Amino acid sequence: MSEKSNSVDQIRDILFGEQTKKIEKKFSQLEKDIAAQFNSIKKQLDAMNTHITNNINTVEKNHDSSMNQLVQDHEKHLNAVEKSLANKIIDTEASILNELQNQVEDINSRITQKRDLAKLLKQLADQVSE
Repeated sequence: MSEKSNSVDQIRDILFGEQTKKIEKKFSQLEKDIAAQFNSIKKQLDAMNTHITNNINTVEKNHDSSMNQLVQDHEKHLNAVEKSLANKIIDTEASILNELQNQVEDINSRITQKRDLAKLLKQLADQVSE
């Protein structure tokens, strides 16, 4: 039986050997082409991935820089507003103290005038009673 099997294989080789070799050669070439295209696509995807990663990193750096600048600008603005408010409070406080001082002086002046008037009235009363 093995002789029949061997002879059948030989006949098959004779009949289809050339076609089988051509088909194997085509499959081999297709495998090489597919592998080359796969590698090319992989390289392109890697390049795109690197490019996108670089762009994302650049955008993040710009965003961080912009945010830091915004924070600094707001801090400067808040400090300026704080100083302005502090100056207004000091000016208002000085104005109130000045007004109070004027009113105290006015009251002291009136008290002095009333004392002087009281002394004069007492002297007048003393003169009248004498």
